[in-house]
Amino acid sequence: MTRRRHQTTQHSGFTLIELMVVLAILGLLATFSWNSYQQHVTRSRRAEGRAAVLQVLLQQERHHARDHSYRTFTPADTDAGTEFRRFSGDLEATSAYQIAAAACPDADLLTCVQVTATPRPGVFTDPQCGALSADTLGRRQPPGNGCW
Repeated sequence: MTRRRHQTTQHSGFTLIELMVVLAILGLLATFSWNSYQQHVTRSRRAEGRAAVLQVLLQQERHHARDHSYRTFTPADTDAGTEFRRFSGDLEATSAYQIAAAACPDADLLTCVQVTATPRPGVFTDPQCGALSADTLGRRQPPGNGCW
């Protein structure tokens, strides 16, 4: 008499349900981490813009001490030379903001200059704050939450 043995084969691997649960969890984690990453990038770009505005204000103060007036410039000005920064980052191509300086709306260049950092189109957009500006009288715009 021959006995047949029933062999039980063990299958290794994952079921489709297990894989779907893991993918769903990974999708949720990716969504939350992407939003957090975007917020971090926005905050760091704003910090870059604020630092550039304050640095140009210091450069303007040195210019004022030497020449007794402030100087206007735009990002397109090439005659501003290296005296004033016209962009916020280390390289113009990767900078988040363009920098410009103009006389304050209620004063002349002998007494006040306003430095503005405008987000570069196609590189950075900031719907909450937009352009960041500060002047030599200590006024900062926009006064919104987290902008300055």
